[in-house]
Amino acid sequence: MNQLQDPQRGPAARPLRTDSVFVEILNNRLNGIVSEMGHVIHKASFTPFIKEAWDFGEALVSVNGEIFSYPRDIGVAFMVAAMMEDAIAAFDHYEPGDVIMANDPSTTGGLCTHLPDIHLLKPYFHDGELVCFTWTFIHSSDVGGIVPGSIALAASDIYQEGIRVPAVKLCRAGQLNTEVMDTFLANCRIPYHNRGDIQAMLSAMQAAEKRLDGTIDKYGLAAFRDGIDDLLDYGEERSRQVLRKLPRGRYEMTDYLELDGDSLPPARMKLAIEVEEDGLHLDFTGSDAQLPFALNLPTFGKNHHFINAGVFNFIYAVDGSIPINRGVLRPLRVTIPPGSLLNPEPTAAIGVRFATVVRVMEMVFGALSQATDGSRPAPREIAGRIPAAGAGMLGVALLSLVDAASGELKVNVLQPLWGGSGARPVKDGIDGADFAAGYLRNIPAETSEAEMPVLVERYQLSDSPPAPGQWRGGLGIDMQFQVFTPNAVLTARGLERYEFRPWGRKGGRAGTLGQTTLNPGSNGARQLGKIASRLDLQPHDVVRIVTPNGGGYGDPLERDPQRVLRDVLDGFLDITTAREDYGVCIADQEVNASATAALRRSRRTDDEPEEFDFGAERLDFEARFPAAWQDELERELRTVPASLRQYWKGRVWQRLRNVPRAEHAGLGTMKELLAELRSELGRRTMG
Repeated sequence: MNQLQDPQRGPAARPLRTDSVFVEILNNRLNGIVSEMGHVIHKASFTPFIKEAWDFGEALVSVNGEIFSYPRDIGVAFMVAAMMEDAIAAFDHYEPGDVIMANDPSTTGGLCTHLPDIHLLKPYFHDGELVCFTWTFIHSSDVGGIVPGSIALAASDIYQEGIRVPAVKLCRAGQLNTEVMDTFLANCRIPYHNRGDIQAMLSAMQAAEKRLDGTIDKYGLAAFRDGIDDLLDYGEERSRQVLRKLPRGRYEMTDYLELDGDSLPPARMKLAIEVEEDGLHLDFTGSDAQLPFALNLPTFGKNHHFINAGVFNFIYAVDGSIPINRGVLRPLRVTIPPGSLLNPEPTAAIGVRFATVVRVMEMVFGALSQATDGSRPAPREIAGRIPAAGAGMLGVALLSLVDAASGELKVNVLQPLWGGSGARPVKDGIDGADFAAGYLRNIPAETSEAEMPVLVERYQLSDSPPAPGQWRGGLGIDMQFQVFTPNAVLTARGLERYEFRPWGRKGGRAGTLGQTTLNPGSNGARQLGKIASRLDLQPHDVVRIVTPNGGGYGDPLERDPQRVLRDVLDGFLDITTAREDYGVCIADQEVNASATAALRRSRRTDDEPEEFDFGAERLDFEARFPAAWQDELERELRTVPASLRQYWKGRVWQRLRNVPRAEHAGLGTMKELLAELRSELGRRTMG
């Protein structure tokens, strides 16, 4: 027996079944296989959102359902803990050439998280023995449903979001099940593209099988199987070594998802991270009930890949040399109350679940940053790794229209829209990209214009000033386009931070809010806010979407004046903003050093910087709806059926938002308020 030795980390906890050299060779060889799978999908797929933006994934999966090899350089970056077990267990028997297809969360135990994601699993056999599975997924631009693109914030249940495909054999013994394929395609608006994308996935799996054959022929089946287990165990131990550096304790974070603002207040999510002796416990107790909107995240209460993505990113920020496999996430355990928006009932709408994923990631970052850069000392290896909040969104602008020349219905993503990242503890934020969704690539304007009769008039960085800090926040994106055909339909899922700003950290200021405008600059210009369902457009209508700037990090008065000058010269700031936000005096394109020093001295105080700046909008909301009231309301509603809880929360919200703050103290407890509301309706129980 061997142990994989790292001179800086000590021996692994479990002895290796093979040896350290073989594990390293195998890991790199397997990474080459999964990367090739990704490039096959990229080159062979039909849909622009796949071939240009790279919204797809690929991996090798053990017979027990754990991903043991995942690519570093292509596709979606953090699905390494994807839940494969239930999909594999859907069938008692497999034979060579079988392929499972699914997009339904409830029958795959959370592997699928919304219906446009089409997953394929294929058993790999060698000399008649089942060795592992290959896995791919793509995000289809349409699988039916109430809107083109299948995803609408306003959807109230999963039945409105498209065709559901439980785990089914798309292929049996190498033969395509045409009935399954034809039924699926008959329910999609773009069957030609979907068929081509599925064929690309099948080709990627076929390529992987050839490479696996060569690997096993060279090293032997027994060594290959032992190597899978060694890789998973080694990933687990290396992960624990990172997490052990965190100071023990409990770190809490709260954030919100924005709803319609009139009938319901923003949905609250709560997180407490317990740093334990040998891992982390993520507890989401106190989070809001499932929503009558498509923001629910179907985790089924598991250590889900979209729940632990923030921890995954942190681990690799500390040590990027760890093999990427599901063993890395074994040290985590989670508590997610059933009936909450993070563990909803199977019929809940889920299409925009990635907006929730991004917020969960930012909550994890916010909680962990209190451990790495809080009041307690943390080891140098983990300090300064976590940024302020980024734009907190991945907006996807999708257009559906009939081509006037061909009569063909076209449904395509124009652009994935993220905003600026949060500032980092030692660097400015990244402009036009966010850590939460940086794996997606932009779609060139020329591609959008070639695929659809549109004109992209603007695609640039936002001209709103970046969030101030010692390190400034990253700038968002400003996109504007014009349509030329009648009855075009725009959906734009995932637009967030339109009400509550991205938070700043350690004295850095909060970022900016997002904006959507119809026909900007015209007499009929209209501010739209978030697009909940669809926006109907006519010839020459123009839409402009500006995404948020990320939050700042550190005291703005500590920013290097030369960096402030550079931002002024680059057009990110004006001279007045430089003076007001940073205390930097600029004249004739130069810093006046003496005036700057004097101004900064006059503004400095002995006060400790704010740990978080959540922005005035959130502070105003929490003054009207304090955390203690939200806690009490959440506890009171636990006895109500999950699908009815938001109704009663909305009733309370309507009551509170119309009462002046000075009269809040006379409202009594949430229990009393709910009893009063029930009495008004003549109901004996809330259910």
